[in-house]
Amino acid sequence: MNFKNNTVVDFLIAIFLSHIYYRITFIENLGGEFSLVNQIKNSNVTSQNFFVESPTFTLLALGLGIDNLDIYKLLIYLITLGSLFLIVLNVQYLESYSTLFILSGWLITSSWFLGYVDIVSVLLMVLISKNIAQDNISASRTGVYFLLLCLNHNAISIGVSIIYLIFTKKRMILKVGLVILASQLIGNVLIQYYLNKINFAGRGRLRFIFNDNVIENATSFVGSNILIVLWSGFFGTLVIMVLISNVLAWSEVKIIIITLLIALFFTSIALDTSRVFSLLVVPISLHVLNLYKKEVSFKNKLAITYTITISLIIIIGVNYFHGSKITSSPMNEFETFYDYVPRIINSVMSNIWK
Repeated sequence: MNFKNNTVVDFLIAIFLSHIYYRITFIENLGGEFSLVNQIKNSNVTSQNFFVESPTFTLLALGLGIDNLDIYKLLIYLITLGSLFLIVLNVQYLESYSTLFILSGWLITSSWFLGYVDIVSVLLMVLISKNIAQDNISASRTGVYFLLLCLNHNAISIGVSIIYLIFTKKRMILKVGLVILASQLIGNVLIQYYLNKINFAGRGRLRFIFNDNVIENATSFVGSNILIVLWSGFFGTLVIMVLISNVLAWSEVKIIIITLLIALFFTSIALDTSRVFSLLVVPISLHVLNLYKKEVSFKNKLAITYTITISLIIIIGVNYFHGSKITSSPMNEFETFYDYVPRIINSVMSNIWK
C-alpha cells in the first residue's frame, strides 16, 4: 500500500461517507431502466424516458448477457465502487488538496442515485481535468475522455465542455476547442444512431426542456434556493471557494465566477437541481484546488482548512434540493442497498449455512 500520498485515506473517507454518512441508495425506477435490456433483446423498445440516451449501463448489461435485476444491481454497485477508487487514485495530482475534492457534493449525488451514470461522468471529468492540468496535454486521450463523457451523458457533457473551454489556457484553446467540438459531434451522432437502431420513440433531453413549465419550475427552484444549491454542489469545497477572492488574483477569480454562472444556468434548465449542479461544478472544484496547489502558499494552514470544512459539514449537514429541500436520499421507497446485500448473501450462502 502506498501511504506517501492521500490515496488510502481518501478512499476510506469516500467509502465511509457514501456508505455510512450519506447512505447509498438505488434509484427507484431501476427496474424500469433494467427492463430496457429485455426490450432491446426482444426488439420492442417501449421505454419513453430520456434515460435511454445514457446507454452505459444498458450496453454493459447487454454485452455481459445480464438478465436478472439483482445481478444488474450488483454490476452497478461494482462499477460505482471501481469508479470511486479510480477517482481517488486520479485526484492525487492535487496532492494535499485531494481530500477536499472527496468532501464535495458529487459524492452525495453518486451515493444517492445508484443506477444513473453520474459516477462514470465524475470519473471521466477527473481524467479530463488531470490531463488538461498537464502542460502538454494529449489531444487523443482528452478526445477519448470527452467522447466517452458525451456517450455517457450528453447533456452534462455539453455544460462541462463549455466550462473546460473557459478554463483552458490561450495557447491550448484551439487544440482543446477542436477536441471538444469533434467529440460532441461524434458522440451525439453515435447516440442518435443507437436510438434509431433500437427504435426509441420517446422524448430526448432537449425536447424535455421545452415541455410546459419545465424551465419555469427549474429556474424558480434555483432562484429561490440558491444557498442550498451552492452548498449541495460544493459541500466541503465551499470553504475554498469562499477563500479564493482573498488569495487568488482577480483574473483567476473572474474566470471561476463565469464558470459558476454557466453551471447555474445549465442547472436552471434541469429539474434535478442539486444533482445536476453537483456534477457541473466538478471541473470548477478541480480547477480551483489545482490553482491552490500551484499558486497559493497555504499548506501550513491546510489542517485548519480541513478542520473548518469538516466542522461545517457536521454542523450544517447535508442540504440538498431535489424538488424540495431534503437531508437524506429521496430514493428510499423500495428495497434499500442495506437490505439488498444481506438478501443476496443469504441466498448465495443458504445451502452452506443450513
